[in-house]
Amino acid sequence: MMSSTPLSVTELADILKDQLSDLGAISVVGEITGCKLYGTTWYFSLKDANAQVSIVHFGFRGRPPADLADGRRVIVTGTPDFYAKSGRLSIVARSIVADGEGDLWRRYLELKARLEAEGLFDPEAKRPLPEFPRTVAFVTSPAGSVRRDFVEVLRTRGWSGRVIIVPAVVQGPAAAASMVRGLARAAAIPGIDLIVVGRGGGSMEDLWCFNDERLVRAVRACPVPVISAVGHQTDHPLTDDAADVRAETPTAAAELVASGQERLRQRVRLLAAELARHAPARRLEALAQDLVLLRTRLRSAADAEIADRRHALSGMRARLIRCSPRARVSVARERLGQLAKRLRAAGFDSILARGYVLVRSADGKVVTRAGQLGSGAAIRLRFTDGERGAKAD
Repeated sequence: MMSSTPLSVTELADILKDQLSDLGAISVVGEITGCKLYGTTWYFSLKDANAQVSIVHFGFRGRPPADLADGRRVIVTGTPDFYAKSGRLSIVARSIVADGEGDLWRRYLELKARLEAEGLFDPEAKRPLPEFPRTVAFVTSPAGSVRRDFVEVLRTRGWSGRVIIVPAVVQGPAAAASMVRGLARAAAIPGIDLIVVGRGGGSMEDLWCFNDERLVRAVRACPVPVISAVGHQTDHPLTDDAADVRAETPTAAAELVASGQERLRQRVRLLAAELARHAPARRLEALAQDLVLLRTRLRSAADAEIADRRHALSGMRARLIRCSPRARVSVARERLGQLAKRLRAAGFDSILARGYVLVRSADGKVVTRAGQLGSGAAIRLRFTDGERGAKAD
């Protein structure tokens, strides 16, 4: 009987949690998808053809098999749990046992081996991309950011050309057939140079349509070179092997499309710079600069030579002056003048001028000692300005 009082969300969550706990430990077999490791905790989903359930495996509960990865088929044993805040049902794994490869993964490997044996992935069959594509078709979903990002990269790289978005379903059961039709429409575009087919990243299931045999064969049979641009780093889809070139992402494909024109612009810039260096005006300018430099060097060399000659002439002039008769006479005159000064300094009058007196006896002899004179002897005293008579004491 239905209760007349509605349950709160929390009450309903508690009931679900209690019911699940009554189940105890259960074992579930399925194929792994969305496998990720954060720290020591593994998160993934188990799926089959009709359903999937979330799995959590905490590292402290034991180590999972080493081959835990998308596409593996495993048996998970654990307890179901309902996380009320997100409304998510999960199984907290206690053990994970490998159960061989999943059906999906096995079919992928079988198809890849078969197509490879047919030569569908032969590197020699791949065509080079046109260096300067002018019309490019992008087979993808018209919704979302992938289309905008692709066009934006082309714009920022300065690519000049036409991009045609060919709408197609890129996920789900109808995706492969939709993209096959999109490739055919793109190849029929007049003047088409290159086709890009792809989408942004996603889980293994989201990208599984790119492993469809019809799409892989259509990519290989396309009359126009094809870039496969599926944003997936590991276990890349078979369209990557069949395409002429694989790009890791649609934006990387846009870089490839624009690379030829970008290289051409770089070459043009280099050639323009080279032509500018060899232009008549630039050549004349360079020659004028060389002439200015040579004139400066010549003037500097001439000034240095003139300075050296002037210095040499100055030395010669000095030597000539020293050797000329006039100079020698002048030197001799100078020496004579010095000798005359010395003679005058040593002469009789010079001595008297310094306060000395010349004493002579009455007979005119020079008296040099006091004993030469008797008391009362008459003497003559000569001063610098004349003579006087005197008597000795």
